[in-house]
Amino acid sequence: MGFFDDLGKKLSDASQDVMQKGKEMADTAKFNSQIHDEEKKITAVYGKIGKKYFEVFENAPSEEFKAFIDEIHAAQAKIAEIQEKLNALKNEGKAAVENAAADAKEAVSQAADKVENVAEGAADAAKQAAEHVENAAEQAVNKAEDAVDNAVNGN
Repeated sequence: MGFFDDLGKKLSDASQDVMQKGKEMADTAKFNSQIHDEEKKITAVYGKIGKKYFEVFENAPSEEFKAFIDEIHAAQAKIAEIQEKLNALKNEGKAAVENAAADAKEAVSQAADKVENVAEGAADAAKQAAEHVENAAEQAVNKAEDAVDNAVNGN
């Protein structure tokens, strides 16, 4: 039994060591995460300090910050230039849409006029056809009356 007792003790010790190492690894990851979070806070504060410095000393920076201020001014100028291009593009697009809408409205108006003309022409043709049918009917009635008269009179 001594062998199994020793084996059980060794397994128990090994599992304790593994559990201890696992806890240490979890603690290490937790601490590294906390350090990373604090570093992110520091970076954000550095950004705030830089922005505040720029706002306060934009027109009179110390010599060691002048290059950074110039970089910001160059970027701001580039943004303004791009914004002008964007606005011009928007205006061109708006004008194109307005022109297309006006063209479409004109095309619809022309189509409506054509439909109206065709409808008037169709109405005139129908009126003429009705008059023609009426005349033909009158002629048929007259011929029928004449035929009846001839038949009655013996002609």
